[in-house]
Parts: sequence; structure tokens; C-alpha cells
Amino acid sequence: DVQDLDVRIINVIGEVVYTENLNKFVGEYTKQVDLSTYTKGVYFLEITTDNGVINKKLILQ
Repeated sequence: DVQDLDVRIINVIGEVVYTENLNKFVGEYTKQVDLSTYTKGVYFLEITTDNGVINKKLILQ
């Protein structure tokens, strides 16, 4: 299926620290994001597609 894909990483106070938008995406999505410069703590990965939203918690130690 062709769909739009939005990827965001959000810090614990709600600031978007990473974003990527893909239009008319088809297939499997794989991405490596360098988080080494981010402050240690809790972040949230949010992936939005035409089929819904996926949220995952990331913990940087």
C-alpha cells in the first residue's frame, strides 16, 4: 500500500527533537538515528501512517 509516513522523536517535555516525513511510501521502513548527542533520559518515538499511530518509549542511558 502507498501511504504517507511521519516519524518523530519527542522529549519528555513535548519538544520534537527529530522529524522525518515520507510521502507516498511503499514497503518496509528501516532507519538508524544517531542519538549520541541527545541528553540522557526518556524520549518517545511516534510513527504516524495512514493506518494509525505507533508510540514507543525510548530510554537513553
